[in-house]
Amino acid sequence: MQFSNINYNLYKSFLVVYETTNISKAAELLYISQPAVSHNIKELEKQLGVQLFYKKANGVSATSEADTLYKYISSAFNSILKGEQSILDMLGLKTGVVKIGIPSNLSVIYLSKFITEFRQSHPSIKIEIISESMSELIEMVQLQSIDLIIDNQPINLNDKNKLEVKYLKSYMQCFVTSQKYYSDKVLSAENISTLPLIITSQKSEEIKLLKNSTPELKINPCIEAGSAEAMIKLIKDGNGIGLTQEEYVKEEIENGTLKKLNINFSLPKLDIYCGYFKETLANAPKKFIECIISKN
Repeated sequence: MQFSNINYNLYKSFLVVYETTNISKAAELLYISQPAVSHNIKELEKQLGVQLFYKKANGVSATSEADTLYKYISSAFNSILKGEQSILDMLGLKTGVVKIGIPSNLSVIYLSKFITEFRQSHPSIKIEIISESMSELIEMVQLQSIDLIIDNQPINLNDKNKLEVKYLKSYMQCFVTSQKYYSDKVLSAENISTLPLIITSQKSEEIKLLKNSTPELKINPCIEAGSAEAMIKLIKDGNGIGLTQEEYVKEEIENGTLKKLNINFSLPKLDIYCGYFKETLANAPKKFIECIISKN
């Protein structure tokens, strides 16, 4: 194995400057002087033979070389932190963090009860939920800045040999509405197409599955709400109908706040998967993953 002779602290300064885009802010976070940070950046640029940052009025901006370097340095530092955390866990310290990447439409629906149960057994372990696009979450798990991804479709990365993907469960879906658009009649796909439809996004997995399973259903939403919570609120306020996981709105259906529409066609089930790199997990995320797998 070959090792770089570049000082670890130079990369540490680079990482913080890249993320803050400001030398002064980086100095505060690193607890060193501003000239020391500037020196570290200049020294790193000298040793690498490239320019990493451009000066601008309110800070610095990264060069394309810095963007490339950051992907590797960020991943390396995350690996070091995970290694340190694993050692602390092995020493029996009751501490740890679980960083979960999950689309916003699933976070409340799926995670809440598992986090509640997990924290009853491990109250000192911190949970962080990161809701971004799937492409961003995939990059984050590859860089090891999150521990696992939970999504409603099979999770595919380029590095398939190392990625563990586990099927967790399936959700039944239904159309719901307020009293304003409710009918006790059995509706066809054509009937549904005439009603004002509210969805989270045209790119959501629910809508992709619906288009594939029921091509006769015309998906022309009147509102794209951006999140499941916003969609349900708009439906309750009488703006239209929406497709959602039946378990998510079970209470509202039972108390009459929402009405489930009767349809004469089948809706696709929503399958939930988790993906993670097993060999780099610290003890806390390992325990969390064991928890969600055992409960499904």
